[in-house]
Amino acid sequence: MSSTTESEFDYDFVVIGGGSGGVRASRIASSHGAKTVLLEGQLQHGAPLYSAIGGTCVNVGCVPKKLMVFAGRYPSTIGEAAGYGWE
Repeated sequence: MSSTTESEFDYDFVVIGGGSGGVRASRIASSHGAKTVLLEGQLQHGAPLYSAIGGTCVNVGCVPKKLMVFAGRYPSTIGEAAGYGWE
């Protein structure tokens, strides 16, 4: 086997997959000075063509669901505001 030197590589850190873990790993490695590349095979994620970066949870799963749940609570919260003196 031949030895290799750092100058023979284009990147210090390769991340496979642009989900939340991959994005976080690449950002942390970059913040420590590593020349980082993130590989994501899916250019589009679900209809209406969301970006695949961030993964399912961020784009079409957990996070959007939580936003809808919180938004669904606003009508009752606004209705309760009158009891606290708001008009």
